[in-house]
Amino acid sequence: MTTSFAGHGLHFLIVENDPDDAYLIARAFKKIPHCGTVSLTRNTSEAKAYLKGAGMYADRQQFPFPSAILSDFSMQGETGVQLLKWIQTDPALVRIPFILLTGAASQKDKEEAAKLGAVRVVSKSSDAEKMKQILEDLAQWLCSDAVNSGTYSRIDQETVSLQKR
Repeated sequence: MTTSFAGHGLHFLIVENDPDDAYLIARAFKKIPHCGTVSLTRNTSEAKAYLKGAGMYADRQQFPFPSAILSDFSMQGETGVQLLKWIQTDPALVRIPFILLTGAASQKDKEEAAKLGAVRVVSKSSDAEKMKQILEDLAQWLCSDAVNSGTYSRIDQETVSLQKR
């Protein structure tokens, strides 16, 4: 699924198995004028096919190469951290900002994601309003010129403040 909201060329790949969370993430991006487009994959296997441009994802007009990847941690099969490890093996993919969304990752998992190059590790909230705000803040940051220009930073203080909300 690709959702378009006329943007400045940014495209975000969401890897999320929970349809409610996927909806909230896509909605957060839609609220930002001229942000870009979003594609959704439901697990790491679909995400890998998308990133390789394989099978149904071969048409890059319909499934553009992502500007950033937002991945859930806990999914059936592989985890978001395992997807990040796979991404690190491909020089064409390693430059894509990777954000890990988690409600279940241990501190060790979060630290591993940071070591592997995640630019953010964002804790999900069970409070719907808090989660909505976390996602809107994240979408705003991703739609900023920092991601478009490649001047984003790896795990930093902003990650900590997003997690404390």
